[in-house]
Amino acid sequence: MHRRTFSPRHLFSLCFIVCFSIFVSACGSTPSTKGTAQTSNQAQSKVDAEKAALAKQQQEAAKKQILNYAKADADYRALVAKFRSGQASNGDYDAITRVYPLTSNYNPYASAEQTQKLVAFEHMESKQWDACLRATDIILNENFTSLTGHYGAMVCHYEQGQQAQGEFHNQLLDGFIDAVWRSGDGRSPATAFYITSSNDLYAFVQMHGFIVTGQSLVYHQERPMDAISVENPETGEEATWYFDVTAQFRRGILDDLEAR
Repeated sequence: MHRRTFSPRHLFSLCFIVCFSIFVSACGSTPSTKGTAQTSNQAQSKVDAEKAALAKQQQEAAKKQILNYAKADADYRALVAKFRSGQASNGDYDAITRVYPLTSNYNPYASAEQTQKLVAFEHMESKQWDACLRATDIILNENFTSLTGHYGAMVCHYEQGQQAQGEFHNQLLDGFIDAVWRSGDGRSPATAFYITSSNDLYAFVQMHGFIVTGQSLVYHQERPMDAISVENPETGEEATWYFDVTAQFRRGILDDLEAR
């Protein structure tokens, strides 16, 4: 095979052809390159926008998670399981009443519980025990610490002749009432009863044979207390009981902050 050689003129011609080809090729590819660059920039802008949106969501989530709802919800469910299995101790009654106001499900105004309480009592009066139990189930699924819920379930199970179930809720009702008494004696703001809802406050008073005749808000060491005037309609005995309603006020404040 012979090696080809090029004269200077041939080299000049070849160089001119190559350079011209490159120039034409470059000119022809310019629009395509520009389009590719635009597409790349658009893709990058989209990625940046998605990152910015994600960062904003994370900031909002961090802002809203003032309480560790996941932990509180898990602790609450674990305690409910202990009660349902009959393994709960006195300490568990105290613990669940403190944990419940920290859960995502806690509603200090308990509108759903109030509605179902009225439904349950209506069915008690008409002796519709199955319907009564459906209402109390809704209450207890919402708030297992509810005095009203366990009272209604106890009565309706007993009336249906379901002694074991009635006794179960009777035991739970007594346990939650005892937990309120362990929190204080209610005679002064310094020794106020701890309560988590207005429903339980009124239920606690009524279950001791008293009715509420007046109510006012006072503060003790910057903690809100309900001063409840009570009277025993049978004996005429009157007293003022104090209830620590910090849990309700705290949740209202946190809900406001988390909504901003």
